[in-house]
Amino acid sequence: MSDSTISVAPEQSALVYPQPLVGDDVEAYLDLRRDAAWFEAMNHWSSIQGPKAMEALNGLVTNDVSQLAVGMGMHAIALTPKGKVVCDMYIARTDDDRFMLTVLRHCAPAWIDLARKYINPRLAKVVDESEQWATWMLYGTNAAQAVANLGGAAHTVENLGDIMVQGLAEWPVWSHGMWNIGPVSVRLVRAPVMGSLPGFVIVADARDTALVRERLDVSTRRQASRAVWNIARVEGGRPAFGIDMDENTIPQEANLDTLGAISFTKGCYTGQETVARVHFRGHVNRHLRGLIGEAPLPQHARVLDANGKDVGDVRSTVVSPRLGNIALAMIRREVAAGDRVFVQTPTGEIGATTQALPFPES
Repeated sequence: MSDSTISVAPEQSALVYPQPLVGDDVEAYLDLRRDAAWFEAMNHWSSIQGPKAMEALNGLVTNDVSQLAVGMGMHAIALTPKGKVVCDMYIARTDDDRFMLTVLRHCAPAWIDLARKYINPRLAKVVDESEQWATWMLYGTNAAQAVANLGGAAHTVENLGDIMVQGLAEWPVWSHGMWNIGPVSVRLVRAPVMGSLPGFVIVADARDTALVRERLDVSTRRQASRAVWNIARVEGGRPAFGIDMDENTIPQEANLDTLGAISFTKGCYTGQETVARVHFRGHVNRHLRGLIGEAPLPQHARVLDANGKDVGDVRSTVVSPRLGNIALAMIRREVAAGDRVFVQTPTGEIGATTQALPFPES
């Protein structure tokens, strides 16, 4: 990234401006904070299985899967040998010798290629399960009640009991287990992927897609769009691959260390040298930070400090009904939280304030 002042504004066509929510999406966003809403998910599932599955996977990702008991999971990252992000993922241990993993669909080819390159098939098998599973997400302040309301019987029920709801609400973060939705057995995952808003990922056999979708459709909770999800993700400070981080990103630049995706005590894994060097001996020169703008902040725009120096660029950008014009931006480390910066556009500069992530709740 250049340290010089940008003297020429970027072309308008290079910038992408966020749009405010309209219609049902506004209500769905409010539902997340007062009750719950559900989403179609774009997950790609795979598995690592075999007598040496744990050892094979542990040598390929940043977190320590040897610490996982069956029924538990974790956030982790796959890296290139040079320590750059290939994708981040959720890993669930479903048996002593089997792990399920999910990544964003556009990351899947790179992940499968990496896993098959580095995992010896005589020790563990890498299985692409993209056609085997269907996935939804149900999130919000009342997510546990919303899951219970989907019903364990063949019909929708209003309440399966306060004890059951309390039990769901108390599931440990990243844990998973089997659950019934009507006649269908699904896997529930307590995944903290929306900041402080609790919720569950629902994973069903693809052959049961219609049955689960029908139960969600007739529930009292509203379906929310990807636009709603994106706002909640940005508010929660969760980076997305392909937008906030890419194959040129070191994990600490995207705050993946503070999100619990890296173990600094485990043994060797692909890309460890770069990650460990940053952690133990130095620092990264830029970080993903929040911006609160005086107007909608366009993606790809350059960010200037008070002296006109180029200090970064805008990544994810949204118009939050709660917080206004906010964005995630990759900003040089010398810019502190609370500093005033300026986002450059062809029609002038937009004032903004930097913000530590996640964004505040109020």
